[in-house]
Amino acid sequence: MAKKKPPEEAIDLLLEIFQEYPGSQVVGYLKDGACLQATVDGQPFGLEKTDGVLMISEGAPEFPDITVNLNLEACQYLAGCKELEDVVARTRECIHGTHGNCTIAYSIDASPPRMLLKGYLDFARKMGLL
Repeated sequence: MAKKKPPEEAIDLLLEIFQEYPGSQVVGYLKDGACLQATVDGQPFGLEKTDGVLMISEGAPEFPDITVNLNLEACQYLAGCKELEDVVARTRECIHGTHGNCTIAYSIDASPPRMLLKGYLDFARKMGLL
């Protein structure tokens, strides 16, 4: 079996993380229109909540609310989650750099009212970021 190119592997992992349980439960707090950019090892992807599902596409969105930079190792680690608590714990480990080579860094680009209206504050509380 041929090895996948990194962008394809990254998309598959992002789909697994955010469209399947338990990650789908975490992004359930986000409202339609929420827009994020995930950059995996330099490759940008757009994540936009549409009709209750976080859709993933190649390329950077024009105006992301939040930009997340992570490596493929972090994607693989998060894709291995079996319970909602695992998603929260593993994400925090990657942000704090306490699990192997897994890294996650993020920046908030949206205004506070938009963050509130699009469900980011509930999402951040669940993830233990606030």
